Formats: sequence, C-alpha cells, structure tokens
Amino acid sequence: KSVTWITTSKPSCTDEGMKVKKCKNCGKILKIKKIKKSGHRLRTQIEKMPTSTKPGLTATYCLNPDCIYGYRKYYKTEKIAPLGHSYIAKTYKATCTAPKTIVTSCKNCKYKSTHKEGKALGHHWTKWKLNTDSMIKKKPKKTRICSRCGKKETIYVK
Repeated sequence: KSVTWITTSKPSCTDEGMKVKKCKNCGKILKIKKIKKSGHRLRTQIEKMPTSTKPGLTATYCLNPDCIYGYRKYYKTEKIAPLGHSYIAKTYKATCTAPKTIVTSCKNCKYKSTHKEGKALGHHWTKWKLNTDSMIKKKPKKTRICSRCGKKETIYVK
C-alpha cells in the first residue's frame, strides 16, 4: 500500500475535522473526507442548593477535552428558583407547668416559631397524707401527689 490517511484537523464539539488520503510516494492528495463534529458531552450539576428564600444555581460544562469552551469549564449556568417555606406545625398539649404550645417549622430551612396559647393547667393535688414511717424518726412528714403529672410534694409537719 502506497497510500495513507492523515488527519489534518481533528473534529471538536462544534467544528468538523478533516482527513486526507495521500500517496506515500509522491505526496499527492487523492481524496479529502470530512470528519463529523463530536458534539458536546454535557454534564449539569448543582453548584449551589436553593433555600426557602434564596435561589440556587446549576452549572453545565462539556466533558470533551477539545471543547472550545475548555475542558470542564462552565459555559452555561442557570438559577434554580427558591423552594419557598413549607411549614409543619406540632402542637403540645398544656401541662401542669406549661401552656398549650404550637411549634411551627419549615421543612426547607431552619426557620422555627413558637406560639403559646392559654395558661398552664396547674397541678391537681391529692389530699395530704401523713407518712407513718416519718413518725418513728420523730420528724413527721406529709405528702401529696399531682394526679396529672405524678409530681410529689413532701413537707415536714410542725
């Protein structure tokens, strides 16, 4: 074989390449062929995640080493719309020592608010009961218990 194919210009993402069929003996070009452009091999990734109130950002770049934009250089960015607040409310019933409380928080960010309604219920005490063991030690005590929360209160009897 006295002919060879030589690539005179490599194709890129946006431009065709060219190769020639050349005679090895005389150097005469016998045939010219275009080489198809490769087209971009794009990858898009999130550069900045959006929050409830601030937009995010995606960046697109080409993976071809011969890209006119430069290998892995961004040539296109796009904003991602803010997510907006998405509220979840959790209600805690009133207790002996705390009023009814509603905690509202956002699933998309760290926003949180607390709202209290009404008053604490207060303890619901049983009648005082004399502790008979304390009589032996000559320091009499009496105890009462809250029927709502189980809190105990003990005092010395004078």
